Amino acid sequence: MKELTKKKGIILTSKDYKENARLLTILTEDGLENAILRGANKINSKNKKFTIIPVEVEYVRTISTLATFTEGYITNNFINLKLDQNKSLIYLAIVEKILAFTDSIDDKLQMYEFVNKILTLLDQTKYPIVVLYLFEIKLLYLIGIAPILNSCVICRTSSDDCGFSLSLGGIICNSCMIKYPIDYDANTTKVFKYLYFIKLDKVDEKFLELIDQTKLSFTKLIDSYYEKYIDFSSKVKKVIRSVN
Repeated sequence: MKELTKKKGIILTSKDYKENARLLTILTEDGLENAILRGANKINSKNKKFTIIPVEVEYVRTISTLATFTEGYITNNFINLKLDQNKSLIYLAIVEKILAFTDSIDDKLQMYEFVNKILTLLDQTKYPIVVLYLFEIKLLYLIGIAPILNSCVICRTSSDDCGFSLSLGGIICNSCMIKYPIDYDANTTKVFKYLYFIKLDKVDEKFLELIDQTKLSFTKLIDSYYEKYIDFSSKVKKVIRSVN
């Protein structure tokens, strides 16, 4: 007898799998899993709605060699995200990192809740690029390569008037800047810290608008940091840059 399991998750990707089926990649509270959705490619299939990603679901799966998605209920359709081309591109950049790093994160429940909040923000906001910054900056903590932002990496002095050193992986105070050059100025560093430390529960549209109005771009800082400390280069973001 096949084992039935009830779960909740976010369907991140959907790919053709054999005849009329789809292979789903689902982020759950236990991490990433793959499941077959049979008959999804048929014209009159009721399961087609689960393949229009992303979608948050409560579902039942059977466990055999490969799990099978047998039935489900949509709890969040992320409809605004799907209808906006810019948001959809940013979603792809987010998913790329989810797929790359989730398995290395110990607290899978925390990761699931984090991603759920990020995608909900992305769905609802007018400022999707700021949501991408929030995701990429906060993910640094979850994957264990967080920068030092509480105090100067050299003298451990705590100050708001600090720059950021990519090579040293943290902030540099005014006194230490004489010997240790910075890559980003105090204003950029201050906003970067704000994005890192703010709780997602406190993030609303006014906050996202405020960050957007600074006209600061953190793309280079974030991409350089990922490349330097875990040798990760986003293929999706390279495509986005070429398109834009």
